[in-house]
Formats: sequence, C-alpha cells, structure tokens
Amino acid sequence: MTDETNSRYGREEQALNRRTMLKGGVAATAALMAGCNSGGGADGEQVGTQQIRVGELSNFVDVARETANQWSEIGVEFELDTTTWNTFVGEAYTNQPENVSHTPWGSSPDRVDPDYFLSTYTSDSAVNIAGYENEEYDDLFSQQRAAYDQEERAEIIGQMQEILREDLPELIYVWPKATLPINTGQFDIQPTEFIGARTTGTMTVLSAEPVGDTDTLVVGAQQEIAIPNPLAPDSNDLQYLLKLAYDTPSRVGLDGDPVNWAVENYEQIDDTTIDMTLREGMTFHDGEPVTAEDLEFTFNFLMEYSFPKYDPFLSDVEDATMQTDRTVRVSLAQPNVAFLNSAMTFMNILPMHIWESVPDQVDTPVNWDADVDELVGSGPLQITEITDSEIRYEAYDDHWETPAYDEFIFVNRASMEAIRADFEEQNIHMTTSSPPPSVTDALAENDYISKSSAASVLQMKMSFNLGTAPFDDRAFRHALMQATDPDRIIQIFYNGEADVGDGTLVHPQSSFAADLQNVERDIEGAKQTLRDAGYEYDNNDNLYYPEE
Repeated sequence: MTDETNSRYGREEQALNRRTMLKGGVAATAALMAGCNSGGGADGEQVGTQQIRVGELSNFVDVARETANQWSEIGVEFELDTTTWNTFVGEAYTNQPENVSHTPWGSSPDRVDPDYFLSTYTSDSAVNIAGYENEEYDDLFSQQRAAYDQEERAEIIGQMQEILREDLPELIYVWPKATLPINTGQFDIQPTEFIGARTTGTMTVLSAEPVGDTDTLVVGAQQEIAIPNPLAPDSNDLQYLLKLAYDTPSRVGLDGDPVNWAVENYEQIDDTTIDMTLREGMTFHDGEPVTAEDLEFTFNFLMEYSFPKYDPFLSDVEDATMQTDRTVRVSLAQPNVAFLNSAMTFMNILPMHIWESVPDQVDTPVNWDADVDELVGSGPLQITEITDSEIRYEAYDDHWETPAYDEFIFVNRASMEAIRADFEEQNIHMTTSSPPPSVTDALAENDYISKSSAASVLQMKMSFNLGTAPFDDRAFRHALMQATDPDRIIQIFYNGEADVGDGTLVHPQSSFAADLQNVERDIEGAKQTLRDAGYEYDNNDNLYYPEE
C-alpha cells in the first residue's frame, strides 16, 4: 500500500452520491454521540459494535463468525445478525446492509464471464449492494463491453479491478472450489470448470457416461420442486435443470468457456449487429421443427414481457428479425461482447407454437405454470414427469448430443444425511447440495465414490454500506482486508479446497484476472493503516474515530 494511497484515505469518498453522503453524515454523527471514551489514552469517540447480516445456508454463518472474530482484533467488536436464507435473499440483494452483509454469489454459467460480476458495481445496477458509485468505473465498464478484442478487454477489466481494489466497496477473500462426491463406480462424470460438478453445469450432466450396465443418472439435492415456468423458476437448481430440456444458443463447455450450441454460427456484421444461424435438422420434443421463427419469437417474447431472470441479459437487444428459415439478425443498442458470452448461454429457445398462446392464459406470462406436456423444448433431455419429490427425464434421441444414458432423475431429499445415505447405498450419483468437506471426504473412502474438485465462481464476500460510518472510510475497509485471514478460513471450512481472493469479483484463475496481490493477514499493518488515517487506540486497544 503506497503512501499516496494512504494519504487519500482521509478524504471523502468521491464515488458516493449526495444521498449516500447524507446518510453517512447522519450515521457518523450518531456514532460520535453514542461513543464513550472510557479506556483512556485516546481522544475522539469509540467505534461501536458493528453487525454482519448473514443468511443461514451451508457453512455461511460459521464462515462469517470466523471473519467477525478476525476483524475484532483491530479494536472493534463485530456481531452476527442471522436470518433464514430465503429472508436474506429477499433483502440483501436489493437493499444496502445496515453495516456489513455476507453476500456470496452462487455459481452459474451466466456468471463465468466477468461481465456479470463487474456489472454489480455500476451505479445503475439493481444489485449494487454496497451503493458504490464511480464515474471512471462506469465508463470502463461500457468500454469492456465494446472491446471484442480479448487482449484489449482484459486490459480494461484489469483497470476496473485496480479501481475496485483501491475503493474496496466489497471484500472478496475466498473462492471455494466445487468439491463434491461422485459415484464413479457407476458413471464417468467430468466437472465443469468455474461452475463445478453440479447440475448448473449442464455439460457435466449431458457428458456423463455409464460405467457398466447403469442406464439412469440420478442427482440428489435439498431442493423443493414446484411445477415450473421455464422462464421463471424459483431457484437456480430448477433454472438449470430446465436447461437440460431446453436448448440455448450457446453453452458453457467443460473448460468453462462458451461453445456454440443450438446456434452453429455467429456472424458479427458490425459492433451492434449479429447474424445467428441455427443448426440444421433440429426438432422440438413434440416433433415440430426448430426454425428461425422460433428464435425470433423467443427474443421478441422476452423483450415484450418482463422476466427478472432474463431482463438483465437482454436489455441491450433492440430488434430480432428472421432473415432465412435458419438465420436471425439481432440488433443491439450498444456493443456488448458479454451478450454472446453470457446471455446466449442463458436464453432458452422457446417453441412458438406453445408459447404464443401463453399471454391469453394468464395475467402475465411470468405467472404461467406449465403442465408437463407443455414443457416442450428441443434439448438433449425431455421432461416426462414432475412430482413433489422428483423430476424425471428421458434422453431425446433426435438431438445431435443425445446422452449416453436413457434416463435422468433429479430427486429432492429432506436433509444432507439423507443425501449421504443415498450415496452410500448407490441410489444417487452426484448432488447439487454441497456437503461439508468432511462428509465428502468420508464418502470418498468408499471405493465406488470419488471426490470431484473444480474451480467455481462461488465466492465468500462481505458487502459494506458505504453510506454508514465507519464503512464510509476507505481506510477502515482496507484495515478489515488486512485483518482477514483467508488461509485459516480455507483450512477450517474447506479442507484447503479453495482459492484466496484479491478483494475483487474476478476469479484469480480467470484469464481476465489482474495481477493483484491476494488478501494477506497483517493485524499490525491494519492498525497502522487506521492510525495513518487519524484513528486512535486507548489503553485497552479499543479503536476511536479520528478527531473532528
């Protein structure tokens, strides 16, 4: 950390808008009024206890508690404020936290390209949790979307990471790997890099090959099953399970890179015009041919009606027009290289002959509940039955990538113990509910179960409220980064199966990752950062705000 950087820490955050600055002023005043200097040896007012909001899922509460304990070593108490995961999701990703919020993003194909995560820091993002604003960052974000040259784009994204590392609106310190048990005694299953060996990596499921006489692949999870709308599933698991039955223009391959799928060729006419040519001979599960009219319909249908899962990816689409029976021309409002890398791996191609009547059946298509016989896609697997406990598929023989097995079943289990028992009895072959590492290691002691480990875009991160003291002070946020010990967290909670972060939302193994130093533990350095910014310590090592 340079002296020049430290000298800037005492200044007001340039990125904050007037509303956020006012909030910060009120909060800082309240903190000063509430403080009490009882320890001696320091002027100013004591930095009071801070709360970390956490949703109860997996080991998130334990990870957050360990982080809180580490942070408390800089002279400030941190306590957890926990709630159910569903409640947390409903509030955390749409509202600023009171102080700090533990806000991990899950792993999914649309998030492999860095555009998705980088977009969460733009000033107009609906999921800008920290309330971060920086005009230079916003400008660079638009530039990277217009950079179709890979090296140029990587350079721009590197500059964006440097800004985020300096401003630190959020702290990303651990990237857990997707470490899961797999029944290799019955199936040869390959993990998808940056997504992990789970059903969100559809190529992991579709490329699985039976070992021996097994002809049914079974995946188990703690996941409630509702009659789904293919455009509005209520969970990520259901969303990507449906993509097994619906073709998308592109897919994320096993190496984590997008590959052409239902669209065999993209022709970039200019920076905002793309011609898409469908594969020849495609058919829907009811035997109807897949044509450019279906692809054109899909674009226009998603543009006309609001589907929250799709709106962010298609916001730049201005027009989609059929050119031939296999080609559609798409016009964008502005250049967007991520349109091909993210949106086209995400968009289900709809059969027009099914969906054109949907608006007449419901108040809005997002509320449509499909019957099984209406879940007609063109994908490699065809849905045959849905109950409260399972979704059944059969292989679609007319697909160009028909799976090597006959049937696929997704089963809902009540607990991780039930999933563990299913593995031991060879009733399931993999899971989307990540077991604790100790469970995976124990299962892997069976000669028919192996541990799969792959890089994943799941991350452990903390979002700061940039409008509330002391988090409105960049020096304080950097001190928290210096107080964090990701190596300890990785060893305790992930058995070493994780990557250390650099404070930004670009995976350290990504080709777009800047050469930034990883988060490193340095308590004395953290305290010195605070002292340099004007904070003081009393005789009991409690932290006090800088004097006014």
